[in-house]
Order: sequence, then structure tokens, then C-alpha cells
Amino acid sequence: MATQASAEDISLLPELRALYECHTQISRVSNRHTESLGLTGAQFDVLATLGDMPGMTCKALGEATLITKGTLKPVLDRLEDKGLLTRSKDIRDSRQTLVALTPTGQALFESTFYRHVDFMREYFDRLAPEKRHQLTALLRELRQVFA
Repeated sequence: MATQASAEDISLLPELRALYECHTQISRVSNRHTESLGLTGAQFDVLATLGDMPGMTCKALGEATLITKGTLKPVLDRLEDKGLLTRSKDIRDSRQTLVALTPTGQALFESTFYRHVDFMREYFDRLAPEKRHQLTALLRELRQVFA
């Protein structure tokens, strides 16, 4: 049985809307830039996570990225098809698959990661440093509320 929401129940809508709009806009700007570098947002996320690393398990990679479990395998498939990463069985635990960048993938990471960081920095630098620190603290606190 559905109940009608009261004004008190929907008082958090401005916060939810602001967060959603902010996330959507940041994603739009970030994805547009990563696509100009020849990568989807998810592909860039994998490269950025694996860059300068010896590799990690698929499970650890899934936890370290913003990619859903169902999306990760197709992203890895495409990156492997491009010769940017390899997958191999973990010699310590054959049930685990290790994912690592190839030399070509590492080179792509090196040529795109800091370019993207610098691109995004142009937007974040529009906020005063104290506002950025405050924003980071508030977002971390909010994340903990939902953890």
C-alpha cells in the first residue's frame, strides 16, 4: 500500500537533485574528453586504475573502478582486443584472473592520464582551495553515510 509523501519526506529533493545534476554534468564533460582521447569513460577508468601497477585481480579491479560488474568484462574484452591489456591466471590461485596493462596500454595510460587530470583541473580550479577541501570532506562524509 503506497502512502502519500509529506513535505517533510521530500525536503531532501533539492540535495538529491543537485547531486544528480552535478554527477551528470561532470560525467558529460569527463566522458567527452576521454572520448577525444580515443577511450570510453569505462575504458579510461580501467587504464587509470591499472596504470603504473603490476596488475590486479578482476575482483580487485571491479572494486577499484566505478564500473559495474556486468559492464567490466565487455570493457576488458575491448581493451584486450586493442592490445592494451592481458588477462592471465594467478599462479597463486588459479581461480583468480589477473589483469595487467601491456606495454602499449601503459604507454596509452601515460599519454592520457595526466592530460585528463589537467583537463579536469581547469574546472576544479574555478573553486577556491578551501571550497575544494570542504567539498571533498562533505562528499566523503556523505559516502560514509551510505556505506
